[in-house]
Amino acid sequence: MREYRTRSGSRAIWLSEEENETIVDEELRKAGMFPTVTNPVVDVEGILEQYLCVKLDQHASLEPSVLGVTEFFAGAQPKVSINRDLTGAMEEGGEASVLGRWRATLAHEASHVILHRAVFELDERQQDMFGRLESSSSSQKLMRCLKRNVFFRSGGSEWHEIQANRGMAAMLMPKEVFRAAAIAEKEKMNGSSRGELPYGDKLASALAERFKVSRQAAAIRLATLGIVSPPNQLQLSS
Repeated sequence: MREYRTRSGSRAIWLSEEENETIVDEELRKAGMFPTVTNPVVDVEGILEQYLCVKLDQHASLEPSVLGVTEFFAGAQPKVSINRDLTGAMEEGGEASVLGRWRATLAHEASHVILHRAVFELDERQQDMFGRLESSSSSQKLMRCLKRNVFFRSGGSEWHEIQANRGMAAMLMPKEVFRAAAIAEKEKMNGSSRGELPYGDKLASALAERFKVSRQAAAIRLATLGIVSPPNQLQLSS
């Protein structure tokens, strides 16, 4: 990890993909919340509230385009707010994709806290990490995470959002456990009918259910880790 200055003069940090993954992996282990193949669902609420000790508001009144907000305060723990519409839809037992989106948002905000807390050093002008002045009566800096910026693909976003998205994937689907689970699911499928879904899609669906993420998230993780190569060509190794 190293710091640099953006063109606007604001501070930023540079992380390789491997560093990004390793930092989140280590934090899960420190928290005692690293998952296993038999119990692969990471407790993202526990990470935020118990390990990172943030104030978590899951029913925040946020603009429809904002999934979550992370606020950093001088001399106090961060606060994470989640759009109440997203939490409400999840609590009402909506589609699996809603649960996946909710868990992804919590993991995205947790990744901001893990990766970016050190960047938020307050100054007298109350600048946020983007170099813009925040209108706030308290000593705080905040980050609004828009729907268009919270996704499992690489690219298309600012450095802090790219890093938080990589952290989100690493937190919900740690490489070591995800690969082992993929191998286990592949072995289950051997000799069975592939059904209507292509083999790669079927594997993504099985892993999505196991890790409580969206099928798209599982499919992207499979491709990103080189477990499945487009289009749906299985390339699993032990």
